[in-house]
Amino acid sequence: MWRAVVLFLLVNSVLAQDEDFKTVALKDGIVKGEKYWDGEFYQFFGIPYATIPKGRDRFQAPLPVEPWEGELEASKKTTICHQCYYSGDNNDEVMLDGEDDCLRINLLVPKVASDDNLVPVVVYIHSGAFSGGSGNMAHFNYLARHDIITVSFNYRLGAFGFACLGNKEIPGNAGLKDQVAALRWVNKNIINFGGDPNQVTLAGFSVGAAMAELISLSEATTGLFNKLILESGSALSPFTINRDPLATAKNIALSLGYNGTDSLDELTEFYLNATVKDLAEKSLNYYLKNSTFGFAPCIENIIEGIEPTITESPLELIKKGFNKDIAIITGFSNMEGISRTIKFGEWREDMNVDFSEFLPADLKFNDEKIKNDIIREIKQYYFDDKEVKADTLDNYVNYFSDSMFKYSIMRSAKLRAKTTKKPVYLYQFSFVGKLNIEHNYMDRLKGASHRDQTAYVLDFFVWTNNYKDLDTRERMTMMWSDFVKYENPTAFETTLIPFNWLPYTNDNQNYMEIDKKLLIKKGLFDEEWKFWNKIYEKYYWNPTAPQPRDIKH
Repeated sequence: MWRAVVLFLLVNSVLAQDEDFKTVALKDGIVKGEKYWDGEFYQFFGIPYATIPKGRDRFQAPLPVEPWEGELEASKKTTICHQCYYSGDNNDEVMLDGEDDCLRINLLVPKVASDDNLVPVVVYIHSGAFSGGSGNMAHFNYLARHDIITVSFNYRLGAFGFACLGNKEIPGNAGLKDQVAALRWVNKNIINFGGDPNQVTLAGFSVGAAMAELISLSEATTGLFNKLILESGSALSPFTINRDPLATAKNIALSLGYNGTDSLDELTEFYLNATVKDLAEKSLNYYLKNSTFGFAPCIENIIEGIEPTITESPLELIKKGFNKDIAIITGFSNMEGISRTIKFGEWREDMNVDFSEFLPADLKFNDEKIKNDIIREIKQYYFDDKEVKADTLDNYVNYFSDSMFKYSIMRSAKLRAKTTKKPVYLYQFSFVGKLNIEHNYMDRLKGASHRDQTAYVLDFFVWTNNYKDLDTRERMTMMWSDFVKYENPTAFETTLIPFNWLPYTNDNQNYMEIDKKLLIKKGLFDEEWKFWNKIYEKYYWNPTAPQPRDIKH
C-alpha cells in the first residue's frame, strides 16, 4: 500500500513539473520555458535567433546561431543591444548599456498550442527612435491570453543598426536585416512551439510600425507573414527613411573628432574603428526639429554578395502594389503631437526665428521663394500667421500630429486601399486613461499622445484598476487578436464590441473611433489631408540610395 502511495506521488510530481515548464527541441538546441504565474501560457525569454558579426564585419547582416548543448533556460529578460540613455538626474549623464550578444527572441506560448492545434502568431517590432528599446520593453501577456503566440525580439540600434555608407563595408540597414532574420527564425521554428507559420502577423508601434511596413515591402520577407498591424507609424513617415545617410554619418563622425575629409574610404575606416560608447551616445537623437531621429533605415545600393532589404522608395513600392495580399490594421492617436510638447518651451521660440527648420525632412524645395511660400501657408493654416506663443500649444500639437504622423499614415492607408485585395482597417485612438503617457500639459491637453493605443494592447509596466481602462484594454486586445486569428478584428460581436469594424476604402472611408465607446465614422483627417497632399504631391523628396559623391555635400 505504501509503495503504491509513493508511486502515485512521484507520478503526480512529474505531471506538476510538466505543467509548470515546457521544453521545446529546436535545430540549434533545446529551450525550456516556465508557465506564467497568472495565465495559461509559457514564457520563453532570450532565445538566440542570430549572431552579430564582429570586427570589420560589425555592420553586416547577422550570422546564424551557434548551436548549444544541453537545455537552455529561456528566462533571461535583461539582454538589450548597445544603446545609451539619460540617467534622469540633474546632471543628465549619458549611460551606456547593452552587449554584443543581443540578438535574442522572446515568446509567450499558450498552453493550447500544440502539434495538433497550431495557433496564429503575432511578431512585434519595438520602438525607440531607432536608437533605444528592446523586445522586453513591454509585456505581451494581455495578447497571449487570447490564445495566440506573441513574439518580440531585439535588433541592432543606432549607428550599429542604421549607419549607411552605401558601400560593401557599411551597406546599411543592419537592424532591418536582424528583423528579417528574426522573421525567418519564426518561420522555421514556430511550429515546434505549436505556432502556425502560415498565420503570422507582423506588428509594430512608432518606429517599430514604420519598420514593419518597410520590411513588408522587401522581397526578403515575402511569405514570412500575411497581416500587418501598424500603431502610430508608417513606411512613409518623414522619419522612416534617411534622405542623406552619408551626411548623417559624416556629421556624427565630425562630432567624434573625425578629420573632416570627403573620402568615403576614410569615413568607413572611422566607423569600423569607432568605440561602442561613442557611436551609441551619438545615436541618441529623440528630438530633432525636422521630425527625424538621425540614424534611420536607408535605401540600399545593390552590392554583389549582400542581400538587401529595401532598394526602392517605399512610396513607389506601395503604388506598385508590392505584397498587396496583406491585410492591415493601421491608425494613430488623435493628438500624436503631444509627444513633441517636451520641447514646446524651446521650440516655440525657434519656430518664430526660422520655421524652415521644422519642415518635415521628406519635403525638398529647389527654390527658396517656393519654400518660403509653403512656410507662409503652413503658418497661416496652423497658427493664423501669428507667432507661436505659450497660448498656441494646441496649434503646435496639431502641427506635429499632422506633419510628423497622421498625413503619412493616411497616405499609406489610401494607397493600400487602392491596390490591395485584402481589407484595410483604419482607426483613431482618442481614449484617455491611466495607461496613457503622462506629460507636462495634462491639465490643458485632453487627448491621446503618440503610441498611447499600444499601452492598452501591451503592458508597459503601468497598473490600473479603473473599469474604463480595463474595458479599453479588453476591446483593443480582442480586436487585435481576432485580426491575428481571422483577418477580421470584429469577428465576434460582444457587449464590448457590439458591431462590425467596416474596412476602409477610398469610396467608403470608414474608420473606427476608439474612445470610451467604439464608433464607426467616416472622413478621418479630410481637411488636413487636402492641405498636406497638395504640398506633398509637388515637393515630396523621394529617397534614393546614397552615392559616394554625396559625401561632399
